[in-house]
Amino acid sequence: MENSILKVIIVDDEELARKMLITGTNWSALHMEIIGEAVSGQDALSMMEEQIPDILFTDIKMPYMDGMELCSIVTRRYPHIKIVITTAFKDFDYAHQCISLGVSNFLLKPINRNELLSTLLKLREQIEKEKQQWLEFDHLKEILEKNFSFLRERFLLEFCENSTRSASTEKQISYYFPEGIPSYIQVTLLEAYSPYIGNLTEEERLLQDMKNLEFIKNYLKDRNHIEIFADNNHHLVLLTYSSNVQVISLCEQLQRSIYQTSGNEILFGIGNHYDNFYKAETSWMEALESLKFSRYMPNQPIIVYQNDIHVQNTGWTASPTELEDIKFYVKAGLPDSVQKHLTTLYTEPAGGLISLEHARMLSMTLLSSAVNVANDIGIPLDNMFSDYGNSFLQILLEPTSQDLRSRTSAFLIRLATEIATYRTNKSKNVLWEVMQYIQSHLTDSTLSLGSVAETFHMNDSYLSRTFTKELGFSFSKYLNRLRMEHAITLINTTDLKAYQIAEAVGIPDAYYFSNCFKKYTGKSIRDYRKGTT
Repeated sequence: MENSILKVIIVDDEELARKMLITGTNWSALHMEIIGEAVSGQDALSMMEEQIPDILFTDIKMPYMDGMELCSIVTRRYPHIKIVITTAFKDFDYAHQCISLGVSNFLLKPINRNELLSTLLKLREQIEKEKQQWLEFDHLKEILEKNFSFLRERFLLEFCENSTRSASTEKQISYYFPEGIPSYIQVTLLEAYSPYIGNLTEEERLLQDMKNLEFIKNYLKDRNHIEIFADNNHHLVLLTYSSNVQVISLCEQLQRSIYQTSGNEILFGIGNHYDNFYKAETSWMEALESLKFSRYMPNQPIIVYQNDIHVQNTGWTASPTELEDIKFYVKAGLPDSVQKHLTTLYTEPAGGLISLEHARMLSMTLLSSAVNVANDIGIPLDNMFSDYGNSFLQILLEPTSQDLRSRTSAFLIRLATEIATYRTNKSKNVLWEVMQYIQSHLTDSTLSLGSVAETFHMNDSYLSRTFTKELGFSFSKYLNRLRMEHAITLINTTDLKAYQIAEAVGIPDAYYFSNCFKKYTGKSIRDYRKGTT
């Protein structure tokens, strides 16, 4: 079995100790990668919200949260992680208390290169052996037979999102289509529609999706060359493999039948059909764009891509990072940040506005995100527009890029303001209180998921899950983004040195702060400062 890359995090409040471990061996030769450095147990746990390592090196004595407490939490949350204690000789007996926590690997400081190498080789052998237990043929075969339908649907979903042709993909298609690879593909996406769908709980929405899915499966059970399954975004995915299937007529029949049976409204986005199975991704993207338009035109719930949408056949795309930033600020209820970051999205690098076609595509994407954000939080859009479907359409039909930018910006800023007001008025919304607490204690270096959870008398795992589920981003990402934005403000408005800015944003370790800043902005503090002068 080919060795996989093992992920490693190093935790030590001393920069020199971290560097000695980093330079102590050839990590790549061992098929290992250091994915992060942390100066305390709190920082390490925040990193693990984003990426879970296979191996954790940690010191014992550190500020805010020592190695003992970190080991206790890690072995409880992530029992598969192998922990290596690095300790000075005087703490060695103390370190052995970690044995009761499941730690059995120790390295004495200063780290001996041979001992480090020997420890890593043993850990790799142990990890690979554990992984091998999951690869026993009979065990996997049994699981495969029980989960074949589910795995086939997951493969088709991933294939529609990325239809890159490769030898591996062809083998998978051959496995899931033993009768032969289809020579035809057309993707249709279905979505339950209601102005009040945001008021439903996640369980209620899932039950509604399952009801619609079960109804359609029964409706299609005697039909060939067609199948339907659910994705992870409350869509139903309808795939057709033959030109004999009249998709538009079928969608009309489904719409009437579902409404007559349950009263549920369904929106349909139909992609083009292709005589090449590897065009599934193209048809999928077209179906997504069609579905976006159907949300803005509830009186025309079935949208076909080729004639109704005038942003097709373009290679232009907006920056995913910038789009994610806008969605973040809208959902966080920060209208000033929305206004600040939105202006540049409609501007070419040379300074002029993007073309009308590109501006319309960008506005459509932003407004679609706004619908999702409002639904997730429970903001009724009819509070903002008497007829929001027509209002969205009026925005998209603006005749110039400037008008599109102005109208879209006004709507998103208003939505962010509505969200801020909505959350402020909900006195029982603890999550909003948590966000306010984080913003007001941003400079506190002890601020962490654990400390905030303790302040609000919550379990830290519950707070982490709730934060990610309700807001769409993790606690650590929210905290880091606020700190980095505050750091950028200080760089632009003061002459403070890097270590002073680090302390001012709640990160006392200047080296760690510099790494965080470069990761966030793509530039070092020095280069960023040069670029703003």
